[in-house]
Amino acid sequence: MTFDVILLKQADNGYIARPVLWPDSAVEGTTEQEALDRVRDLIRDLLGRTQLVQVEVDVPESQTDNPWLARAGWFANDPTWDDFLQAMADYRRQLDDEQATESA
Repeated sequence: MTFDVILLKQADNGYIARPVLWPDSAVEGTTEQEALDRVRDLIRDLLGRTQLVQVEVDVPESQTDNPWLARAGWFANDPTWDDFLQAMADYRRQLDDEQATESA
């Protein structure tokens, strides 16, 4: 998979690499390559400890006129939703396979 990383060159010629998805996490390296190698390790570690979850939120009646809430659950009964999720998973696997082939 490909992740966006902010790579900052420091005044003392060192580098800081910060994954965009985890802005509170960063690594340092004396060279650009060292910083990138370390951020790859950091991302692998973060992926192993991170999960995407959904939570239910009770919304006060005073906020039921929120335009975002009007669309909540809009696709709940979409018969093509599972097909969409499968296509997305297949595409991600394809990208992972291509990246593995390129880096080999």
